[in-house]
Amino acid sequence: MPTIETFITEGHSDGRKQQLIESLTQAVVTSVDAPADSVRIILTEVPDGNFGVGGKAAELNPQAVLQAFLIAGRTDAQKVELIAALTDAAVTGLEARREDVRVIIKDVPNTDFGLGGKTAAALGRGIGRAAMRGPV
Repeated sequence: MPTIETFITEGHSDGRKQQLIESLTQAVVTSVDAPADSVRIILTEVPDGNFGVGGKAAELNPQAVLQAFLIAGRTDAQKVELIAALTDAAVTGLEARREDVRVIIKDVPNTDFGLGGKTAAALGRGIGRAAMRGPV
């Protein structure tokens, strides 16, 4: 289920984007012990003038904002490791400055995520499934 929605400044080659997808996937696999085939990476290129910092359109030095959607239940240590690994992948893959990379983790209860028309909870997926469902 881990889905990494990645907003990057435009202008990177297809080869660089492929390397970034591979690096981000490996960062997730290593950090939160997810199988590679469950990791989804979405790259969205942001055109010049459509990325702002401090109320002003940012210059086109490489920037990245990554949102990591995870089924809730990962430990704080896993999240710390994931933030560091995703940041490293973006810095290396985009030749971005570390301070120009933002990572946001969004924990999604397994009752609020679906696969094939069923909730992850109904499919028996998730970390600490019983705890995440709440009272029955």
